[in-house]
Amino acid sequence: MNRSIEQTLLSLMPTHGSALPPALVELAGSLLAQSRHRASTLKADEEIGRLYACAHIACDSHLDNILPNTALNRTPGKNGTPRNRQRHGVDSPVRTPHRPTPTKERSLAQFRSGNPASGPNTPTKSTGKAAYPSDKSGLHFWIQPTIRFLCKEANQRQLGPTMLAGMEYIVVPGGRRTHDAWVRANLAALCGAVYFFVTQQVEKLKKGEEVDRETYEPERNRILNLIAKAKEEVDSKGLDEDELWEGWAPVTAKEFDAAVQEVTDRGWLEADWYRSLSDIIEAGNVIADSHRQVEDLYKAPVRGADTMFQDRYDFLSEKKRREYRVWKEGILRRIELLEKEGGEAMEVDG
Repeated sequence: MNRSIEQTLLSLMPTHGSALPPALVELAGSLLAQSRHRASTLKADEEIGRLYACAHIACDSHLDNILPNTALNRTPGKNGTPRNRQRHGVDSPVRTPHRPTPTKERSLAQFRSGNPASGPNTPTKSTGKAAYPSDKSGLHFWIQPTIRFLCKEANQRQLGPTMLAGMEYIVVPGGRRTHDAWVRANLAALCGAVYFFVTQQVEKLKKGEEVDRETYEPERNRILNLIAKAKEEVDSKGLDEDELWEGWAPVTAKEFDAAVQEVTDRGWLEADWYRSLSDIIEAGNVIADSHRQVEDLYKAPVRGADTMFQDRYDFLSEKKRREYRVWKEGILRRIELLEKEGGEAMEVDG
């Protein structure tokens, strides 16, 4: 990524040398990483425009500080004197007064208290960090890569969107961050609890195994270790550490148990993000079976019609058991919905 950023910066400053200041490259990379986090998917032409926009903002922010000698400002004028000398009065007996170029910072300085250059979100020459937006509407930066890491470690990549939907349902209901104090103080524990419920429901649908005390504690310890490991493994992608891990805190076994209980008591598992797991598993099984059937056409001979033991009559096979569990879960869910609708109708009639 640094190579493409450097090429873009050089294309914006064709007369500058090939040795770009590291702070400029770092700022452009940080802005690009932040932009991709906010809007991950763009069209091809928009993606190119994003790269040039980030590079242009970085150049504008550092032009006066770290690029004072660019050839862009030293092109000769009509009388052979460099334009920067004509403009600023360099090497002339009398300095010509001039009005500084208006910038966003200078325009807003009169409305701010204190020194605007000392704010935590202002890019500086010493740090080269990007300015982060004040908008707090989306999920925290670390939640999505953490969920991706947990799914990768558990070899359950297909469950990542479901877990992410669960966190969005709890943390950003309606597209805005919740004001629930408990949720904001236990984000990491909630992330582990959502991961726990999703993986256990998948195991229940596939194998029919219920969670008991003997299996709960080892699974809890495994999840706690993964959460602690995630902070070391997740790549910051040029973002500031404090901004990236905002709201994250180490999770203890007691806090994890409280999060599991809270998710159950508040009815968050009754939402569509969790209830649709059976449909996801069923769709995955259909795809897997279709792939398996194609492979079997080339590997195994076709059984004759008079064969005693045919697959369609083997109702106790693992495939039939799995299909039955998924079917049963869907039927029970429909019955529950019909009972709720019937109860509400009776209350209205009464």
